[in-house]
Amino acid sequence: MLEFKISPSVISVLCLSELFVVGLLVFSHGFLLTRQVIVMNSTCHDFNSSESIGGGVARNTEQLNGQRGCWMKPSFDKAVILIVDALRYDFAHFNASLKKDDATSFLNKMPVFKEIMDAKPKEAMLVPFIADAPTTTMQRLKGLTTGSLPTFIDASQNFASEEISEDNIIDQLVKHKKQVIVLGDDTWNGLFPRRFKRSFLFPSFNVMDLHTVDNGILQHLEEELQKDDWNVMIAHFLGVDHCGHRYGPNHPEMTAKLAQMNNVIKKVADHMGTDMLLLVFGDHGMTKTGDHGGDSPDEITAALFAYSPGLNMVPASHDGIHLGQVSQVDIVPTLALALGVPIPYSNLGKVVEQLLATKGESSEEVLNKKVWALAQNVLQVKKYLQEYRKMGNEFPGELWNRLENLNVRMEKDFKDLTVREKKKVYTDYLNLAKMMCEEIWAKFNITEMTSGLILMVTVMALIVLIVLSQVNDALVLKRLLFLTIGVNALFVFTPYTSVSVVAFVASGMIVLWLYFHQKFLSCKCSNFSITDAFSFLLILFIYLGSFSNSYVVVENYMISFMLLSLVILYSVMCFLRRQRKKHINSLSWKNFKVSLNVRNVVCFIAVAVLMVSVRGSSSYWKCREEQPWCVPSQVHTPMIGLPESFRNWRYFTSLFALVLLVWLPRRWLTMCGNLNGSRLGVILVIYVPIITGVFVAAHWAMQAAPLQNSPLSEHIVVPPRLTFAVTMSFAIALYFIPLLIYEVPPKKNFGPVVNHPYGFVPQVYHKLVEKYHDGNSKSSNIPIVYGLATAVSAPLISIVTALLVVLTMLAGDGLAPAVLILVISATSCLLVQAVCSWMTANSIETLLKPSWSALCVWFTLSVHGFYVTGHQPTFSSLHWSAAFVGFAGDWGGSNFFPALLVGFNTFMAHILFGLSLPLIVLAPLAIGVAFPRLRGNRLETEEASRGEFLLVDRPEKAKEAVLFTAISYILLHAAKVFCSSLSAFILRRHLMVWKIFAPHFIFEAVGFLVTCGSVVLSTVFLLRTLKVLFTWSEQLRIKSS
Repeated sequence: MLEFKISPSVISVLCLSELFVVGLLVFSHGFLLTRQVIVMNSTCHDFNSSESIGGGVARNTEQLNGQRGCWMKPSFDKAVILIVDALRYDFAHFNASLKKDDATSFLNKMPVFKEIMDAKPKEAMLVPFIADAPTTTMQRLKGLTTGSLPTFIDASQNFASEEISEDNIIDQLVKHKKQVIVLGDDTWNGLFPRRFKRSFLFPSFNVMDLHTVDNGILQHLEEELQKDDWNVMIAHFLGVDHCGHRYGPNHPEMTAKLAQMNNVIKKVADHMGTDMLLLVFGDHGMTKTGDHGGDSPDEITAALFAYSPGLNMVPASHDGIHLGQVSQVDIVPTLALALGVPIPYSNLGKVVEQLLATKGESSEEVLNKKVWALAQNVLQVKKYLQEYRKMGNEFPGELWNRLENLNVRMEKDFKDLTVREKKKVYTDYLNLAKMMCEEIWAKFNITEMTSGLILMVTVMALIVLIVLSQVNDALVLKRLLFLTIGVNALFVFTPYTSVSVVAFVASGMIVLWLYFHQKFLSCKCSNFSITDAFSFLLILFIYLGSFSNSYVVVENYMISFMLLSLVILYSVMCFLRRQRKKHINSLSWKNFKVSLNVRNVVCFIAVAVLMVSVRGSSSYWKCREEQPWCVPSQVHTPMIGLPESFRNWRYFTSLFALVLLVWLPRRWLTMCGNLNGSRLGVILVIYVPIITGVFVAAHWAMQAAPLQNSPLSEHIVVPPRLTFAVTMSFAIALYFIPLLIYEVPPKKNFGPVVNHPYGFVPQVYHKLVEKYHDGNSKSSNIPIVYGLATAVSAPLISIVTALLVVLTMLAGDGLAPAVLILVISATSCLLVQAVCSWMTANSIETLLKPSWSALCVWFTLSVHGFYVTGHQPTFSSLHWSAAFVGFAGDWGGSNFFPALLVGFNTFMAHILFGLSLPLIVLAPLAIGVAFPRLRGNRLETEEASRGEFLLVDRPEKAKEAVLFTAISYILLHAAKVFCSSLSAFILRRHLMVWKIFAPHFIFEAVGFLVTCGSVVLSTVFLLRTLKVLFTWSEQLRIKSS
């Protein structure tokens, strides 16, 4: 006797998903530059004189007493920092041998640096200022203020803001009573909110605007220089960078912009006193096309100019070139010690000793001062590396051992070294430490990325062959499990070899597995139609969009267009196929009237509703920073932030949407007879969504009310927590008792039972339908079973309904109508699919298996849902407010649960469409029974009236349909993730890689993981429901025998 075993189907879905995830993780390991943020701060008391590893280095009395500074006496009282965004070194360096006529638009346009160095050679220097990739402004500012090597992902505790959470020079200055003012780029306010005494900041995103930010700075710069209430002034100019983006460096506009900067620097330099330090530098360079973001020489080689009348440096050579170059992180310890504050805790930079040599000191004092500064620098870096290692992070063994050897030498042998030799050891230590961290934080691992991509391609080939060959052999599926275990076991050897080598071997194993199982993998494409081909073509356009930054920016627009195109194409092609079968080949008005039946009208109405809902969903889209035409909607504003006159309208609109989300599925289940009787599952389905809906309404009301001083403020977390608990208990209970049917016991024994083991329940159901139409059920001896035709989908719909209430709560009251619109869109698509399936199906077997077109529509719907629920693939668009649903702002526990809530909020569409995926299989059967006229008379047989019980009648076909649907849906998402990964690999040096492509890849990757988990859960639940129904039918057969 055949049964519904959950294990084989679920294991195959799990194995294929997991194999692809392995490849995805390998690629991510090579692509995403990561490090862990240590939220610890340096203090004045970190190192005392006895801790100094610079034994024998003289320190004057002022330094020992720590007057006016930490760790060492400050060299300056004030600093003026002029950041000329994208100031490449050759923009600043003056080439005297270059004739004026030969100079390009950017060469020799800033003679101010040479003029000052010629006039005051010991007081100024110009050197290459080397940036660490990625060369984007945000990451560069992090490096220039923390001294660390920022990567794309900083695993910080402060996950709700772009605010820098680790120790930095700005915080150290503020903490030690230094007043800081900032002008220019508004990025500073996001990184360091509430830190500045005064700020004059301007929007920085519009790269077409060359002058607004720069002119805004110039309006205040002269006045601020005259004031005496600040210690550090930062002015961040953007015109040069924007000119590069708009025109490229070799353009007359660049000449004008560099000339403007030249005049600004000249005027500021004239204000410098002996106690003031002027630093002028670029945060990065630019390519020949004006782009930046990668690590090409033009992108990483910026300029650094330092000047002070109080400096006493070694002059430049005759051609104006100072020896060596300065890393951008080196500016952090230099500025900290020069102004008398501690070096930030996470700094990896090396102090620029030349900028500590001031006038009035002997050469011996200057040397001792430099060595002492390097000694403090070494102590700080050493402490940071040790703490980083304590947190479970590993450094390359060889480099770490070399650092330890230098450390031993500093502790034991220093007394025998001269001051200059000590200086060299300190310098070697700092250089080696930075090189070691660069190796693990700031380099793409091309080999790992390539091996990850190859592994993903291999797994997709495996999935395609399994799907097309319709493998359902238990032996093959077991061997697939062994393959998955073997691939995962390979990564045990990563301590002994590289991850890329293991990934290449894993790909080879999969290829060998395919070779030895080729006899099981013969393609069966009999159900592939021309409609499917056109659907795949549209999906291909979606995939290829991952390679265009412009497409990614407007993907929400494109996906809505593709969704409508797919559904219209699907319905039209089904209509034409049906016409051809009726031998109606012309589109005359007479033929049109003949074709005008209930199915076509319903299909047309469903498409129209979809078009309206998709159009209406655009009101809930979140605006991207790169969409200047987009006007932010008030739906994303918390209710408490709205005008009082608008709050009631917003609340009751959201409440109405919530009521419909609960009532519509309930109405369907009532109509289908699944809410009759007193089974525990039925009672739960009737009351749980209502109860949780009331909790959500109460939660929204409490959020909107001013409860700051009210006793209710302590209980605002209660309704969400009750909602979570009740929904979780409901889902668990419904898994164990999924039957939502009601049996009316017969008055008499059953008649004869057919011999076919699966024929009894359909026979009972068929007689039930006949009796129902006779209107004489009371006198019937046949048992009446309510809800039998939709007994498979009913528990799934109930689970999804309960989940909808939770996700609507997480989305917020403003987005409740958006969730309703998404549900209406999905329902319309299911109705179109059901009608088209009945129109084109040649047999019951083809009806059970969904078409590729239906799967493509469902896939596109899931992507569309991501945008409808107010999300964008950018970290700034994350709904961080979801983290505090059920958790107070002072939540002292782990961040895991708040972060999980943010994840549920962000990927709610992936969750919903993954969990409701079986509805693609069930919708034609359920709708065909609920609305018999939509079936037509082509398949009007006894089987057609059984509804979803056809799946119980044909367990092998049912499992085949479930497996095909789950794996195919995962394949569609996997292909999108792969294209996103490939685009990130190919465009890793693109200007927008960290701004657009990397976030897009991360959201696609996490969305894929969520999709896989949701599909597995829905598959388990569906097979569990089928198994329980099968057992029930067997028990009913035994009782009647």
